Amino acid sequence: MGDGGPNLRERNKARARAEIAASALELFGERGFEAVTVDQIVEHAGVSRRTFFRYFDSKEDALLADYPELDRRLADSLRASGQDDPLEAVRIGLHRMADWYVERSEAVLARSRVIRDAMHLAARNLEFLAQWESAISATLAERLTGADAPLVARTGAAALVGAFKAALTEWVRSSCGQDLHRLTDRALEVIDSGLRAQLGPRLSPPPESAAHS
Repeated sequence: MGDGGPNLRERNKARARAEIAASALELFGERGFEAVTVDQIVEHAGVSRRTFFRYFDSKEDALLADYPELDRRLADSLRASGQDDPLEAVRIGLHRMADWYVERSEAVLARSRVIRDAMHLAARNLEFLAQWESAISATLAERLTGADAPLVARTGAAALVGAFKAALTEWVRSSCGQDLHRLTDRALEVIDSGLRAQLGPRLSPPPESAAHS
């Protein structure tokens, strides 16, 4: 019973956070990001300002509420993959993130429209991408040697995140109609050979394999 309590509390907190973020996204979609205030969000969500700021520092954070979960998903995947091949570990992590995007495709499309109409939000978006790069760079660095290892790790991480971002962009442009996993593998193939020259066997799965878990 004692073990179940904290888990239930965490689930309830996650649910409350998601509900506030969903209310915020609905208002942003209807009125535009700049026209919506925190007071309007809390009224729409049926919570207090105190509750809002318990979960978010700003309305920007409410719009980009998904990213901390994506950060955790990638970091957990990189730690737990058990892969000797760091690029395969990264590939698996990116596909697990792709799963998350696909499950929430409607919200992703709505958010992309809000960000498109309020371009200053792109800078906040880039902060989260930098966190992905940092996690991937650390994974690659574990297998690299030589004076230029930090540069190779950072460059490789930037290329991998850039490839995933390109796949996401193409997917969103198709209104989430294309296969995000296939797009991700194709984007990774584009940068495969350069990284393999530093790290070893192929990054992409065999063509007949649809595995991404």
